[in-house]
Amino acid sequence: MLDQTKAQAGDQPASRHKGFAGALTRAEARLGLNRRWTPRIIILSGLVLAVLCDAFVAHMLSVNYRETYRTIKAANGDLARALEEYMLRNIQGVDVLLSGTINNLAKNPALLTAGNPALIDELKQRVAPYPIANAIVVLDADGKLLGDSLGNGGPGREQNFADRTYYKAQRDDPGRGLFIDVPVFSRVRNSLVLVVSRAFLTPEGRFGGIVFVPIDYENLRQFFLSLNVGQRGTVTLYRDDGTILLRTPNADEFAGRDVRSNRLFTYYLPQAPSGSFEGSGMTDGTSRSISYRRVAGMPLVVTIARDPVEFLAGWKNNALYYSVIAAGLNLLIAGFGFGLARQWRLRATSEQALRDNLEQHQLVTENVPALIVHVLEDGRIRYANRVARDWYAAPSTDAICGRKIEDFIDPSHLDEARAKIEAALAGRTTGGEEKTTFPDGRERWCETIRVPDCRQDGKVRGYFVLSVDITERKRIEDELRQAQKMEAIGQLAGGIAHDSNNMLAATLGNLDLLLDTLPPAEVSARSLAERAAEAAERVADLNRRLLAFARKQTLRPQVTDVNQLVCAMTTILQRTLGETIEIEVAQDPMLWQCLIDPTQLQNALLNLALNARDAMAGQGRLTITTANAVLDQPLDDGDERIGPGEYVTIAVADRGAGMSPEIARRAFEPFFTTKEFGKGSGLGLSMVYGFARQSGGTAVIASQVGQGTQVTLYLPSAGPGASGEARAGTTRLPRPDRAERILVVEDNPLVGAMASTMLSSMGYSPVVVVNAAAAIAELERPEPVALLLTDIVLPDGVTGIDLARQVRHRWPELPIVFMSGFADPSLVPEDFRATTKLLAKPFRLGQLSEAIVSSLAGRPAAGRTAT
Repeated sequence: MLDQTKAQAGDQPASRHKGFAGALTRAEARLGLNRRWTPRIIILSGLVLAVLCDAFVAHMLSVNYRETYRTIKAANGDLARALEEYMLRNIQGVDVLLSGTINNLAKNPALLTAGNPALIDELKQRVAPYPIANAIVVLDADGKLLGDSLGNGGPGREQNFADRTYYKAQRDDPGRGLFIDVPVFSRVRNSLVLVVSRAFLTPEGRFGGIVFVPIDYENLRQFFLSLNVGQRGTVTLYRDDGTILLRTPNADEFAGRDVRSNRLFTYYLPQAPSGSFEGSGMTDGTSRSISYRRVAGMPLVVTIARDPVEFLAGWKNNALYYSVIAAGLNLLIAGFGFGLARQWRLRATSEQALRDNLEQHQLVTENVPALIVHVLEDGRIRYANRVARDWYAAPSTDAICGRKIEDFIDPSHLDEARAKIEAALAGRTTGGEEKTTFPDGRERWCETIRVPDCRQDGKVRGYFVLSVDITERKRIEDELRQAQKMEAIGQLAGGIAHDSNNMLAATLGNLDLLLDTLPPAEVSARSLAERAAEAAERVADLNRRLLAFARKQTLRPQVTDVNQLVCAMTTILQRTLGETIEIEVAQDPMLWQCLIDPTQLQNALLNLALNARDAMAGQGRLTITTANAVLDQPLDDGDERIGPGEYVTIAVADRGAGMSPEIARRAFEPFFTTKEFGKGSGLGLSMVYGFARQSGGTAVIASQVGQGTQVTLYLPSAGPGASGEARAGTTRLPRPDRAERILVVEDNPLVGAMASTMLSSMGYSPVVVVNAAAAIAELERPEPVALLLTDIVLPDGVTGIDLARQVRHRWPELPIVFMSGFADPSLVPEDFRATTKLLAKPFRLGQLSEAIVSSLAGRPAAGRTAT
């Protein structure tokens, strides 16, 4: 390969040398250097590159060193954690054995006699499930052997243990709990054992003796030796007072040594129950990396120590290997070094991702906002996370683990839950929404899934439960459905009222025209027309009630003295409710005034009073209370919010049967009633609520079964002020001096014809069109138009508001009066409200006359007409 390269280079002209050698050649030509300098430059360049390569390799080795050190430290921590779990599992089992035995002895004191066969049999049965325990031994208060699981304690097999340290420790402090002694030789088996003991008391509370379990010291030492900590590493088990119980290697040399002055006990353990630090050996002074952990709930501490020299041996080999490669390959080592750097970066990223995943796996079950429970095949709980502990009202994991899952299931849902549990144990994943009451007293909607826990052979050994609280989501869904239903019914009611108002507009208008043309002598005919107009007004009032529910009625707000209105209503209410209902009124003398429609408020109070009478079965006390209220925060009435501010409250309370929370939540729904069929429409409270909401306030209901109900109206305060103007009736204003043209835009032919006739009777010259395009065409004609009277809802996609904007742009001084069967002031945009009027259908002759005359009177002196 080298020969071919040389041949190709030799065939090219000298001036066409490429690459590093070519560059040096061209530099020589420019600088006039002798060719003998070329090897020196190449050597110097090679040396520089070699130094750079060595520096790079040194940097990579440094990174590798830190990474290796961190990895080994993490491995030390994992090994210490595993050792802690091993000791916790075994010593905790022994503690359970001791505690159970002491409890049984307390229940059967007759067993506490030396050599009692029943005692020995009992001990044999208890120690059998615990392979770590060599035996279980019971001593009396004097340290004499009463019996053990090996049969000792009978005649000829008496022994005394009063000289043992564990006996003395328990005798001197019976309340110290679990005590683990340093290794001692067993008097029965003649081998080293670790003794775990507990004292028991007599019924009088005196020291009654001890129960202890010897643990085979050699087996424990062999387990410690099996842990891979290297030839110079150590594994140590301490008692929490600083006494060494077991250390490998050199176990016999260190057992029983008191090292409480060690920094582990004086500095690190007081700060944290687990951690890592650098320390020196007690005998050889070797520096080691040490990881320690306090065994949870036990008087034990474990440590894992490794010699850095051992776990850095691999790193040294890498350093030698990379150095040889760097010295031998020079230029190639640079590329290899960069590739190696990338490899190490990827490796570091992968290891970090792995550590992150492991940490997330450890933390997810405790921090996920869902109940997670692992249940074994026999129905006992093996694991429960933090949320499960909260929902099950358990102070700790120990209070849950080991108990039956059925202990925490609502009895009313137990059969349903059993069917799902059986499905999970059969290997099927089940899921769905469940509503149940948990031991913490809260009822929750939960989305629950049960997943089988299968072994590698496919056999089910239990199942996992994942349950997410969806109560809030359910509440929001219910509120959404309720809001959609209310909106749909409101739209239906508003549409019906709108169409009916159009018909009533024609009816009332024509009746007014009829009354206007009938001479006073026609008493009978005028009476018939007036009664027809009165009936039409009642229908219009019913429409206003429907629009009140739909929140689209025309309110005629006035500054109203609520106290005066309530006092005036008391007499009417007393006659309406009857003598069996006592009415009590409590008024705030400093009550603010309200800007409301007094007629609608009277209707609302009457509706509330009638509902209260029905709730009290016709007899009882009705209380009406007025007060001022200042809201610092928005008030949530369950449907919408009202903002902070000053409000006047009117509370109507009864002492009737009351309502359950479920019924109270639906009380403001239209057509919802608990009365018998034919005795209630279900619209009363919904219209009260609609009136309060449209007035800028709200209505809140509070009720308890057997205690009664209180409905509180929150109405915005208006401060002191004068009452508003009365509604115009049938009286019309004087005729104009000349027949000015009025442009009427109305798609309903009956209403258009009625308006035209009314305007003609008032002396105007009406022009009626059915849509916006025709209206613009009429305005563009040379005949002047004095005023535009337009319906808000028009055909062909152009509304009365759109038409008004076009007119305002082209004929800015033309007066505009809107008509609407909804007559909701909010239908008129903010920029039109100050310069236009809104005429609510159905309107009377006098109302139309007043609107026309006042609008024409407010126009400028110049430009009164559109041409």
